[in-house]
Amino acid sequence: MAKAAPTSSKSLFMFIWLFIFMLNFNSSQGQEEVELLLSFKASIHDPLHFLSNWLNSSSICKWHGITCSNSSNVNSIMLSSKNFSGEISSTMFQLPYVTNIDLSNNKLVGEIKLNHYSSLSSPLRYLNLSNNNLTGFLPQTLFSASFSNLETLDLSNNMFSGVIPNQIGLLPSLKYLDIGGNVLVGKIPNSITNLTTLQYLTLASNQLVGEIPKDIGLMKSLKWIYFGYNNLSDEIPRSIGELYSLNHLDLVYNNLTGPLPESLRNLTHLQYLFVYQNKLSGPIPLSIYELRNLVSLDLSYNSLSGEISELVINLQRLEILHLFSNSFTGKIPKSLTSLPRLQVLQLWSNKLIGEIPQELGKHNNLTVLDLSSNNLIGNIPDSLCDSGILYKLILFSNALEGEIPNSLSSCTSLGRVRLQDNKLSGSLPTDLTKLPHIYMLDISGNKLYGRIDDRKWNMKALQMLSLANNNFSGNLPNTFGSAKLEDLDLSHNQFSGYIPHGFGSLSEVMQLKLSNNNLYGNIPEEICLCKKLVVLEFSHNHLTGHIPKT
Repeated sequence: MAKAAPTSSKSLFMFIWLFIFMLNFNSSQGQEEVELLLSFKASIHDPLHFLSNWLNSSSICKWHGITCSNSSNVNSIMLSSKNFSGEISSTMFQLPYVTNIDLSNNKLVGEIKLNHYSSLSSPLRYLNLSNNNLTGFLPQTLFSASFSNLETLDLSNNMFSGVIPNQIGLLPSLKYLDIGGNVLVGKIPNSITNLTTLQYLTLASNQLVGEIPKDIGLMKSLKWIYFGYNNLSDEIPRSIGELYSLNHLDLVYNNLTGPLPESLRNLTHLQYLFVYQNKLSGPIPLSIYELRNLVSLDLSYNSLSGEISELVINLQRLEILHLFSNSFTGKIPKSLTSLPRLQVLQLWSNKLIGEIPQELGKHNNLTVLDLSSNNLIGNIPDSLCDSGILYKLILFSNALEGEIPNSLSSCTSLGRVRLQDNKLSGSLPTDLTKLPHIYMLDISGNKLYGRIDDRKWNMKALQMLSLANNNFSGNLPNTFGSAKLEDLDLSHNQFSGYIPHGFGSLSEVMQLKLSNNNLYGNIPEEICLCKKLVVLEFSHNHLTGHIPKT
């Protein structure tokens, strides 16, 4: 009777058999991945030949844009910004071990077809198809349990249409969702509030309507909300104040109504609050001034009213404050002068009264100041440019009095100065005409007087100069020190003498207005060298001679 084979022999046989099986299995799996990727390659146009080493004869793990796991399975496909065009082959989503796919910033077109995934579970955790030309509806399968491992989904800046699928709440691992910059319609589905791990949510720049989900407060992990540039309506839900981790709230360019909710006081981590271009009404709730981490606050282009509270002093980290185009009343808070990081202050087109706080700019870091179109009185403070970096000073259409402060003459950072339509008096500060970066200077519609030809004009960046509707007198300067001047308005003053021949060197000038002065003599032939002239006004002077034929 034959003896049974030793146990060790059986084990060795089983090991060899398993080894051969796994070798064949891995080889089969590897060949399947090769075929799927080559199918994707065949479906697109690759003008940069980035996929030139995607060859059946080479190791798949060495292909451009491909990374593999320790077991030599493809787990990452990173092909962003390769100028690919053509349709996305569905084979890209059939790779069994891929966790990361990035095809962003290409020129891919067509729809995403994922029907084969209806009964499968994908290991995909990161999918970025943003900045392409993809069309069609958002694939419902992508928002189903089949993709329950997804953590990042970015489909932004394409041309997806239709509604946001109701099953969007079935992605329990999702942390980052961006479907902005498409042409999506309909309402934001309430099921989106089931995404309790979501940290970043962008639905901006679509055509969404209806209200912000009232239960948005359930999404406790949210740090960033961007719903701007839609047609959302109704009030901002109170529950938004339950998003205690929120850092960035952007609801701009919608049709939101009602007041700002008091519950915003709970958002102690909030740094950026943008709700401009809506239909919000009522006063700024005092709770806003408790958000001590705010860096930028923009409530502009609404129907907000009431006074701006002195409690703004609590916002010591504030860098940008935009409250323009509302109906705010009362005085500009003096406490604004005590915000050390304040760079941009824009309060224009309100109903503010009183004086500009005299120490504004002294303890700030001002680069932009716009208080235009209010009812402000008093002098322009000397301290506005104490930061040394003030670039835009816009105070037009108020009732400001006194002289233009000499301190502005040493503010070499200035680029845009608009002081028109006030009650300013005195002469033009001598050194103001030497500032190197001013490209726009408009001081028209005041009570300024004196000569302007008694100093050197050396404004190399100047493109627009208006001294109109003042009481300036004397001769016109021969030059303004700029070869870039496009718009020169000296009308409605008391200038006398000849039109300078040097005006012929204004090669870029398109508008030249000298009307309603006391100019005399001939129109200089050199004016005809201004080939870009569109508007020429010399009326109501004492000019003689002939009009140059050219």
